[in-house]
Amino acid sequence: MEMLCGQRISLEFAKQNDKKLVFDMLVSQEVIEFMFNDEHPAPSWEEFNEGEPDTYFSGVPSEVGNYLLIKANGETIGSISYSLSKGKKSAAELDIWISSSKNLGKGYGREALNMIVDFIHTHYKLTTFIIRPWIKNSNAIKAYKKCGFKEMDVFNMEDYYSEEDIALYGEGDYGSGETINLVKEIVI
Repeated sequence: MEMLCGQRISLEFAKQNDKKLVFDMLVSQEVIEFMFNDEHPAPSWEEFNEGEPDTYFSGVPSEVGNYLLIKANGETIGSISYSLSKGKKSAAELDIWISSSKNLGKGYGREALNMIVDFIHTHYKLTTFIIRPWIKNSNAIKAYKKCGFKEMDVFNMEDYYSEEDIALYGEGDYGSGETINLVKEIVI
């Protein structure tokens, strides 16, 4: 079992049998309003299961991408994922959620982001990272900025996505008016 260990948390590469747990944390009633509403509804289990490749739940690092479980004090408290992009720049797109309000604001998410950025930079030699949250999730945006992500005034989709992926992901999960484009560049 592959695991990354930090100061207060660990990240464990999710396996196939963790897929439903990752989904359940995504739609947790305690935090669902930070990511979804009537205009931007949560996916059903069937949509999530079909939309998220099984390869992301291999239990080992993958150049395609992975989901990892965030663990604190022996408890799974959230999920972080990455996918490697195919645009003009080599980059990794990240996504993260913490499933319980009791674990928000404690720095677990920031630690997880820093750990996954370090892992991807070390293993895949990438220096560009993107994360695209909902404009209404202001606490998450503040946390991402504390990790070194900067809001892009001009976000050129072709820098980060292939033509095919621009059609699928270009506007972000919330549409171009409600998705914040944050980028972190590691200077070598």
